[in-house]
Amino acid sequence: MKKFLCFVLTMVCLFVLAGCGGGVQKTEAPAQKQTDAEKVLRVGTDADYPPFEYYQEASKAFTGFDIELMQGVAKEMGYNRVEFVNLDFDKLLPALNDKKVDAVISCLTVTEERKGKVDFTEPYLDSPNVAVGPAGTNFSSMDVLKGKSVAVEAGSIHVKEAKKYSDKVVECSYAGEALKMVADKKADFAIMDHYTARFFITHNYNSKLTVLTAMPDNKDTGIAIAVAKGNKEMLDKVNAGLGKYKTTAAFMQLKNTYFGKLEK
Repeated sequence: MKKFLCFVLTMVCLFVLAGCGGGVQKTEAPAQKQTDAEKVLRVGTDADYPPFEYYQEASKAFTGFDIELMQGVAKEMGYNRVEFVNLDFDKLLPALNDKKVDAVISCLTVTEERKGKVDFTEPYLDSPNVAVGPAGTNFSSMDVLKGKSVAVEAGSIHVKEAKKYSDKVVECSYAGEALKMVADKKADFAIMDHYTARFFITHNYNSKLTVLTAMPDNKDTGIAIAVAKGNKEMLDKVNAGLGKYKTTAAFMQLKNTYFGKLEK
């Protein structure tokens, strides 16, 4: 309980500092020397998407659900540590195929389009996309979005989703900014994944915002780890490590720590 409360306080402070102007500053982890016997897994992430991944400047460390998950998976794979490489979201998949990183974890939804560029592990979470709006909104159907401004994270699958229903799509630097715009009445609605929306509404906007509905045709709900296209050896290794880690008590504790209060 203490760990969860500390995490919540950290998130609240993060939002106060971030404000509406942007998220956590992109800062790559300091390079560390690698010994001959040390096995290091290089993993790309966009550390600007709490509670999944973000960078703490004070501690010079990455943290979040995805970060701790990847560290657990890497350990099961036999690696000594993970070196996270902080990149803009739209540069993550190209970095894989350019061999700049071994894998990518960044609340990455599996879509047919992305599967044409990279290979994905089995999903580690299933998180449908949802529409978020002011508390008390009378939301009878998706037609409510027509003509309204819809805030989404730039580069995410939610951009395309929002454009199906509105011609006033506001692309934000990160999901937290999208929610803040709705709370500040600078946008009418926001679209994002369920886990992210519920977490921040509960701890930052409980009296102001609410999840209105799951998006129709919500077929792309799996969140997984990506590896370079055709790299079957790495894909098999990550899948095996993920499979082992998901059976551990540590994985269940991780989910409870970050999302336990939000699960129905």
